[in-house]
Amino acid sequence: MMEMLMGVLLALAGLPVLYLLATVIAPLVQRSRPPSTTPPRRIAILVPAHDEALLIADTVGNLQQQRYTAEAMQVVVIADNCTDETAAIAAASGARVIERQGNPGKGQGLFDALNLLLQEDWDAFLIVDADSHLHPEALAEINQALAAGSRAIQMRYGVLNPEQSLRTRAMELSTASYNALRPLGKSVLNISAGINGNGFCITRETAVQVPYLAHSIVEDIEYHMHLLAAGIKVDFLDHVWVKAQMPIGGRGATVQRVRWERGRILTIRQYAPQLLRALFAGQRRAIDGLIDVLMPPVSLIFLALLLPALFGGAVQQMLGVAGLLVMGAHYLIAAVRYGNFRWFVILIGYVPWYVVWKTWVVLSSMLTERQLPWMRTDRHAHKDTDSHN
Repeated sequence: MMEMLMGVLLALAGLPVLYLLATVIAPLVQRSRPPSTTPPRRIAILVPAHDEALLIADTVGNLQQQRYTAEAMQVVVIADNCTDETAAIAAASGARVIERQGNPGKGQGLFDALNLLLQEDWDAFLIVDADSHLHPEALAEINQALAAGSRAIQMRYGVLNPEQSLRTRAMELSTASYNALRPLGKSVLNISAGINGNGFCITRETAVQVPYLAHSIVEDIEYHMHLLAAGIKVDFLDHVWVKAQMPIGGRGATVQRVRWERGRILTIRQYAPQLLRALFAGQRRAIDGLIDVLMPPVSLIFLALLLPALFGGAVQQMLGVAGLLVMGAHYLIAAVRYGNFRWFVILIGYVPWYVVWKTWVVLSSMLTERQLPWMRTDRHAHKDTDSHN
C-alpha cells in the first residue's frame, strides 16, 4: 500500500517537474530582438488603487520618471471606493484620477476605466499596482514589442522590498521563479507567458476585442483565460521589470497567500473543464491555459517528491531525489539570474516552515470562510531602491 501511494505521488509530480525542467533549458536558447526605431505609441498607465494613501504619491512619482516621450504617456489612478486621501494625493502628485463608488474590485475598476479611455486616442494600456516601481525603460521596451506585433505583454514582476524580512527574501526567490524564469521559458517555447496582475499591457485592439470582464479574486488569471479563448498570446519582456512591495509578515502575508491560493482553486474549478473541451476541439492555445490552471503550488510538488524520496522503494527514492534536484536547479538558476544567490542558500532551511505555514493558512481559510470577500493586503511604506536587476 505504501509503495502504491508513493507511486501515485510521483505520477502527480511528474508533469510539473518536466515543466520546470523545460523552463530551465528554454532560456539557454533565448533569442534577442533587434532594436526598433518605431515612433512612440500613446500608452496610458492605469493604477488601480483602493485606500493607498500611504504609497500612491511614491508610485505616481516613480511612474512619471519613464524615459519616454512625455506627450505619449499618462498616469491614470483609478481611485476605487476609497475612504482615505488616495484620490487627492494622486492628483497632487500629477496623476489623472478616475474616482468610482460602488461595485468594488480591481477587475471592475479596470473595466470602467478602459471603457472611458477607449473613447480617447490611446494605443495601449499598461496596468501597474499602486505599491509598485517600474523600470525606467519599460514603456520604450513595450513600444518596441508593440511594433513587433505583440497584442498583450507581461513584463518581469519582482519584489521591491526584499531586504525587509525573511519572508520578503523568500518572496523574491518565489517571484524569480514564478514571475520571471517560468514565463521566460514559456515565451521561448511559444507558449503564452500568462498575466501576473501587475506590469501587463494590452493594445487598444485587444481591449476592444476582449473587454476586462474578469471580476474574481484572481482576475489576472481569469483575464488570461479570456485572451486565450480569443486566440491572443501574452508575450514576455525579460529586460524590464515592475517591482511591488510585499507584506513583511503577519496578517498581510496571510491575506495575500489565502487570496492567491483560494483563487487558484476557484480558477481550476471554473476553467479546467472548458479548457480541456477546447483542447480536444483542436484549439491550440488551450494548452497554454491548462499549464497556468493545473500547475500545482510548488509546496505540494515538493511534498509529492519528498515523501517518495524518504519512504519509497529504491526506484521511487531515485525518482523522488531526481525530481527534487530538478526543482533545486530551477530555483538556483532563478536566484542567480534574477535574485540573490547568497539568500538562496540561506532560505533552504526556511523551506519546510514555509510549506507548513502555507498549507495551514489555506486549509484553515477553506474551513472557516466558504466565500472570500474582496480583501486588501496590508502594506508598509517601503524604502527607495535603485536595483535594476
